[in-house]
Amino acid sequence: MMIAPWQTFRQVTPHPARNAHHSGSAPEDWHFKNKNSTWTAKHSLPYLMNSQPSIILDHPSFLIVDKPAGWLVHPTRPDGTFTLIDWLRDQYQEEFLSLVSRLDRETSGLLLVARGKENASIFGKKQQRREIHKTYLALVHGRPPESGIINQPLDRLGKHQPSRIYIRQAVIPGTYPAQTEFKTMGTRTHPDYGEISLVEASPETGRLHQIRVHFDFIGFPVLNDKIYGKNDQFFIDYIDKDSRNDSETARHSLHSSKLAFSFGSENILQETGLPDDLAEIWNTAKPNGHSLLKPDNW
Repeated sequence: MMIAPWQTFRQVTPHPARNAHHSGSAPEDWHFKNKNSTWTAKHSLPYLMNSQPSIILDHPSFLIVDKPAGWLVHPTRPDGTFTLIDWLRDQYQEEFLSLVSRLDRETSGLLLVARGKENASIFGKKQQRREIHKTYLALVHGRPPESGIINQPLDRLGKHQPSRIYIRQAVIPGTYPAQTEFKTMGTRTHPDYGEISLVEASPETGRLHQIRVHFDFIGFPVLNDKIYGKNDQFFIDYIDKDSRNDSETARHSLHSSKLAFSFGSENILQETGLPDDLAEIWNTAKPNGHSLLKPDNW
């Protein structure tokens, strides 16, 4: 990791006014809503109670933040849910902050935040030119090839055929180009999940749910994904408080592990390994001795 003279690292303490609500346990009335159900955070997303975001890199022009699984990056509806951008604005109260990259609620790991409107514009253009390189670690079912490129267009499924899940994406020919390059780091046998693999995935494009959809498409869905690799009813049951199965509420096994980009004369590279919950799954599995399949493209 390259460290410039201005790079400083610090763990930020949550704002006192928020600390009571976001450290230890959630208040009884803290809840999330969707069209059909309401449930408390402590039943659906325990990560919110146990983990806080942290500032990995505090630069005068940007921040790199490590987001725990379970946190929304920004509000999706006016229900008062405390989000990552709220947390950041508590820490940097006099600043304009703009999320350059975003992660799904259950995805953990690194994301980039611009400080100031001018820097937000600079990073927005870098994003458009694909000059911000992101790498993810994922645990997937099965044994993918040693490496490959998944080049399959994506779009929201409901625009093309009936779908009970509005946000569900799918490979749809002739729609939005999407490309994911990957390599398989290892394959093991888990006592509960069977054969699983650790993969490193680098999306060349930034479509919604891209890695999750692409790996499902080639037959190796992400562990504990509630939308892809399962039928619609599984996700509907998951968000229905009356039919929740607590043994099946582990978050999906996807982690944003690396960010790399240039800024001025500096080359920035930040990396993190598997978070504890995913490392526990991987370390519980035993090496199976199988050789990896040859590289392939889709």
